[in-house]
Amino acid sequence: MAPTMQLVTPLRFKEINIERGKRPIVRRAGAPLVGVRKQTVETVEQLDERTLRFVLSTGTIDRDLDMIDPAGWRLDHFQKNPVVLWAHQATLLPVGKAVATGNTGGRLTSAVQFLPSEGYGAASEFADSVYKLARDGYLAATSVGFRPLRWDFTADKDRGGDDWFPGIDYHEQELVEFSICTVPSNPEALLEPVPSGAAHGEAPPLPEPLAAAFAAHGKRRRVLQLLEATG
Repeated sequence: MAPTMQLVTPLRFKEINIERGKRPIVRRAGAPLVGVRKQTVETVEQLDERTLRFVLSTGTIDRDLDMIDPAGWRLDHFQKNPVVLWAHQATLLPVGKAVATGNTGGRLTSAVQFLPSEGYGAASEFADSVYKLARDGYLAATSVGFRPLRWDFTADKDRGGDDWFPGIDYHEQELVEFSICTVPSNPEALLEPVPSGAAHGEAPPLPEPLAAAFAAHGKRRRVLQLLEATG
């Protein structure tokens, strides 16, 4: 039986792959495959009555201090079953399907065709709510679940290159699934811009827990936590 893909947060992925001195951890054979969940934000473009175009990923350095190369996306497996989920809830029915996913102008984008408002019971009702919230500007974030194929820890000190949890440069990655969600990690991963006249500002500051992890005190505290967790 093939190992199960487990999607984890960016910080958890770093914890799995770093020891003291940033040496790779050797895992036992048969251990679950580990992928990464990454959120992103832009704005939405309506293509037709129930189809919206979302930006899934850009080359922007995100709040986790990571960067995903837009040219590195591998989409073959995803396109065989292009379902769109709500918040990575794979046990729930999808809210729609991706009808056109690809690299456009240095960004990974996808047109999402939502379920009809009727015909699929509770799934239609929920998908209709998600569609209307996104269409009307109340939801604009997406989250990609992907399997890193080729990546490196950054040496950039501004991205934690000399810290315990440096940023990661993802050079090649396989898209496993993507979801519509509420809170992004990539400040540019939202829906395609609607004509609102609002200019993109600087990316929001790091959330307090992540910012603390990269501070000297936070680094020391996190190391102690990892030592306690590993006994």
